[in-house]
Amino acid sequence: MSVSFLSECKDKVLNRIDTLIPDKNKITASMRYSALANSKCIRAGLIFASGNLNKEISNFALIDMATSIELMHTYSLIHDDLPSMDNDEIRRGQASNHMKFNEATAILTGDALQALAYETIASSSDLTQSQKIESIKALSIACGHKGMILGQQYDLDAETNEYNNIQKIHELKTGKLIQVAVTLPHLGNKKKDNERMILHDIGKDLGLAFQIMDDVLEASSDSTILGKSNKSDITNQKLTYVSVFGKDAAIKQAHALSNNCISRLNDSFVAEEIKDLLSLAKFMVEREN
Repeated sequence: MSVSFLSECKDKVLNRIDTLIPDKNKITASMRYSALANSKCIRAGLIFASGNLNKEISNFALIDMATSIELMHTYSLIHDDLPSMDNDEIRRGQASNHMKFNEATAILTGDALQALAYETIASSSDLTQSQKIESIKALSIACGHKGMILGQQYDLDAETNEYNNIQKIHELKTGKLIQVAVTLPHLGNKKKDNERMILHDIGKDLGLAFQIMDDVLEASSDSTILGKSNKSDITNQKLTYVSVFGKDAAIKQAHALSNNCISRLNDSFVAEEIKDLLSLAKFMVEREN
């Protein structure tokens, strides 16, 4: 895909985060440490790419949405790395937040980033009241007890053989936030309901494809390339697509999901408006980290 597109998205989001979180104390220092760390910003990229389909939304509004979703994602990573969760010591090529600071501060940092994600949307001067309400509602559902959090619980349960539906784990834990990234620019506008429903389904498949490839990369790459531990799944006896279906079958499934998304995009939208979404759909399964 276009490296410059994701790089531009990341620059916009990191500049916004830098403004939102001034370095004033230990908590803000910890927030900045994780939120400004080197990342792909794929979820932000999906918001900008999907936003190309909505001519009524401003670039500043997309920046606030993209920033919000990256803050939410960073919070989830900090908590996921905690000793009581996956106990990972590396994230985004640097020490995990609880290793750099301490476990208590990492928990508070995650909480603060989650709150700031909602505040960023609620305070945006470029989003309508309807967009704000619908966006906060959608994020809450995606990340709450029906979405990401439930997926994280299922993921933990799978370590002790209390749960074994790997597709549902991935759709909830990782997929929900990716899915909402694709639909967020179209909320609060009834005229976009048809497009939003198509994108909702596409986002679901993209989220699953992304996490399947994460499983593959963790099983076949190294920590330096990944920017995180490549032994975490094995150490924690995680249920993954590779452990359940094997590497080759996992790769085949990820590519099938990506190709289905590409076909649906081509069938439903104008070519010029979806070029960045098409590139991201391919990147999801062709990336190396």
